[in-house]
Amino acid sequence: MKNIFRVASMLSLLGASPLEAHPLYLFGDIAKAPVLVMLTRNGGDLSGWYLYLHYAKEIRLAGRIDAKGDFSLDEFGGKGDSKSGSFSGHVAGTQWTGTWRKPGGAPLALALHENHDTLATLSGGLRCQTKRVDREFGYTYTHSLALGMAHGRIAKLDMFLGETSKEGDDQSCSLGLGDLKQVPSDVGILLKGKSTDSLEATNTQRCTIRIVGDGDALYVQVGGEGGNDDCKGSGDAMFCSPRSFWTDMLADRKTQVCKSVE
Repeated sequence: MKNIFRVASMLSLLGASPLEAHPLYLFGDIAKAPVLVMLTRNGGDLSGWYLYLHYAKEIRLAGRIDAKGDFSLDEFGGKGDSKSGSFSGHVAGTQWTGTWRKPGGAPLALALHENHDTLATLSGGLRCQTKRVDREFGYTYTHSLALGMAHGRIAKLDMFLGETSKEGDDQSCSLGLGDLKQVPSDVGILLKGKSTDSLEATNTQRCTIRIVGDGDALYVQVGGEGGNDDCKGSGDAMFCSPRSFWTDMLADRKTQVCKSVE
């Protein structure tokens, strides 16, 4: 599920210019549970989401950070998007430490580190597929990823997402390396649709794919880095059927298992 908080703020936590601004990615643990957090900043306001690597379901975040580095965040993952927990702590350098607690619960230790890895040494392959049945609306979703990497360069990329209703209505998205080009990035690996060269070209359909990693975990973010960037197309090239849209993917290179982010 695409999250509106994927749009980068005018000023990122890294202090990048608007052209280069992107969210801040943090990996770490709540107690012993591995998590990925994505945050953007606008002045002292923080917004974004986090997910447990085991579940791959985004939980919305909103909060504040002050000039001393003290932060507080509320999460909204309860019924009707109600508050379901809170974070508080302090930032020192690239380390975010503190506590997480659910309403009325005991605090659990929080330890996160900012991810600035450009994946320059990343090599190997990944091939995985997910399948999910939505019994309420009668749709079956199939999502596949084939990825080949050599010393930080993407040598192979094939992505597919299919949606089939019980009445036989098919919608899909497909994207290959031939549709993209790899460009320099200060975080992870960044691919852009060949039909749109400028990040400032927000008045046309755009596509950017960012791959960030921590250990064996890879997060493949499809779109979401500016106006009209949903990877349904790039310029005149179309990648999706009219009613179809991409979701991000979370993959484990060691087990070759991936999850579609909800």
